[in-house]
Amino acid sequence: MSERVLTIDLGNSRCKLVLWEREEVAEPRSPSHGSSRWQPLDERELSTSVAVSTEPFARFLDEWSSRTADIARVGLSSVAALSGEATLATTLRARFGERFVERPDPGLDNACVEPDRVGRDRLFAARGALEIMGGAAIVVDAGTALTVDALSHAGGRGRFEGGAIAPGPRLLADALARHAARLPHVDPAVGSRALGRDTDGALQAGVVVGFRGAARTLAREVARESGLDGAPIVVTGGAR
Repeated sequence: MSERVLTIDLGNSRCKLVLWEREEVAEPRSPSHGSSRWQPLDERELSTSVAVSTEPFARFLDEWSSRTADIARVGLSSVAALSGEATLATTLRARFGERFVERPDPGLDNACVEPDRVGRDRLFAARGALEIMGGAAIVVDAGTALTVDALSHAGGRGRFEGGAIAPGPRLLADALARHAARLPHVDPAVGSRALGRDTDGALQAGVVVGFRGAARTLAREVARESGLDGAPIVVTGGAR
């Protein structure tokens, strides 16, 4: 017997859909094996603007109907604008009814002062790190924004300790082009060098090498301040 679940990650620029399948097994795998019983069956990615447009997204689900027919549950995690989240939730509720869970519980204790304001992308990235590592970790999620968070583990439960939020490389590039009159826009390129020989190269150095430096420093300091020195670092996100 197998079970299928659809997860939808609605970000600021991209919407990622993953269809998961779990085979019933007699003995669950240990987290130390690096994988769980849930395995990705299919993955799709759309722009956020398409995902929050009712008709295009409904057509996408129709095209994907052979995959979605026997889904047991659908979960949505969103950091997009509330209006876009509400539009997508309405489409999913109409399609899946009671199978749709708008705000699934990440199953973590939350040590933040205002836990309800913590982005669900950060919480589910931490939950994913817990499932993979089986314990404490520093979680680096590099996308439109860079988040670096501390995940502790005690008494059989994970605890989200908080962390840092900074601009991602594309956001850095956009900000420089928008607010500096004579600086052009660059697309961040993997492998950029710190020593730029022209303006474009210097911009690449700032938004790529500088971004890596920010991620490295934040990971080190978040680990130190949370008492998690030596914890593994788990990296995810489109700019990883």
